Amino acid sequence: MSVTIVPPQLPGYDFVQRLGSGAAATVFLYNQRMPQRPVAVKVSNATLEPRAAAAFSREANFMAKLSSNPYILSVYDAGVSANGHGFMVLEYASGGSYNSAMKSRSMSCEQVLDLGIKLAGALYTAHRNNIIHHDIKPSNILITTQGLPVLSDFGISTDVYDRAATGFSLPWAPPEVLEHRTNGSETADIYSLAATLYALLAGCSPYQHEYHPHTSSELAELIINQPLPRIGRPDVPATVESVLGKALSKNPDQRYYSALEFARAMQRVQHEEYGQITPLVAEGIPPYPKDAKRRIKNATNTHTSNRTHRTWLKPAIITGAALAAIAVATSTFVFAVLPHMDSASTTTPTHVDASGVDDSTRNRSNTDDSAAATLNNQIPSPENLSGQYSQDGSSVTFTWTNPDPQNGDSYAWSFIQSTAADQSVQTTTTTDTSITVDAQDGAQTCIQVSIVRSNRQMSTSPAVACTAKPESD
Repeated sequence: MSVTIVPPQLPGYDFVQRLGSGAAATVFLYNQRMPQRPVAVKVSNATLEPRAAAAFSREANFMAKLSSNPYILSVYDAGVSANGHGFMVLEYASGGSYNSAMKSRSMSCEQVLDLGIKLAGALYTAHRNNIIHHDIKPSNILITTQGLPVLSDFGISTDVYDRAATGFSLPWAPPEVLEHRTNGSETADIYSLAATLYALLAGCSPYQHEYHPHTSSELAELIINQPLPRIGRPDVPATVESVLGKALSKNPDQRYYSALEFARAMQRVQHEEYGQITPLVAEGIPPYPKDAKRRIKNATNTHTSNRTHRTWLKPAIITGAALAAIAVATSTFVFAVLPHMDSASTTTPTHVDASGVDDSTRNRSNTDDSAAATLNNQIPSPENLSGQYSQDGSSVTFTWTNPDPQNGDSYAWSFIQSTAADQSVQTTTTTDTSITVDAQDGAQTCIQVSIVRSNRQMSTSPAVACTAKPESD
């Protein structure tokens, strides 16, 4: 039986639309007035009796504790509405999740390694704070407006000392959880992350790949007893299969002992195969392995004469094929978001390329390397975004203002679909501060608009507006 939750009235926030719902909560899109930005508000489906209130508060506290990591979904606020429902104000991840990328097998091996290192850093951050996630899977990895992957849904997370709870989804659960030998651990989370990365390459979870089970019990038996099938893609090197295979070992003692070790293994194979290293982002941890400088030095001569081996120097030079692959997962603002995947939220460079580093650069410390990269100046959001239906209701004209106009400015806009996790509409650009669009089906038409500078940097957050269809006389 579905539950219909009325969006609560929250001071400082304006309701926009419903995004989706689950068994425990419903998520709505709101506009925050100050600072002005779209936010997701997660509201508990039930009024909060003491146990539910504790669980909801625990999730908010867990996420707030971890929000300093750029690859973990940020929580801005939390509380209880006037009618007794718990709510959390979260970062609005307008790009949906990685579920579509998994189903389409649209990501290259380089891209999956890049993603894996970022998420391993986020997971290590959680584990250092004694938090076990319990439910890492493609649908719980969201994509922010800036194109950053973020780990989300800490609703069933627990303290490492809590032995009572488990929430792993079957396709991503390790054997020891399915056999009830543990309710979750750091190595179980590592298994689930590796299973997620495997699925992004194979198109489905590891033991659904090739075995094609028909029932949940059959899938569980495969995970517990059958060997891990090979990914079977010619563009996936054996070294990558080996790293993922170790993380997916049936014996937890044979996996990487920490998410940090898993990340370092991915960094090393990434450099070996592709001549670059994605920095690890975790407080107090160097972004690159200790032997990174030696690897870079040794690789300089190897790669200088073979520059075509470099697939990504920075996201700004992603090839057209890679851009098209990521577009399935990040459909919103894809052409302008992808060039700045890392620079929007971290001062560390996105990649280290062995062949393009001179002697003075190689001799710098990791700290110097990190300090050398600077944050982008924040681009403001459009203001006064509003829409007006035509007299016959067939079209809507939206207008906005640019609070800081500069030469070469343009505007990226797209419709907001009723389900943020399944946006398939295309982003469009214009140099005008108004557009006329066909009215969407339903009671309202919603769009989001960002300012795009001539250097392709864009608004930190888009402006969002919905216009209700006028009632017929």
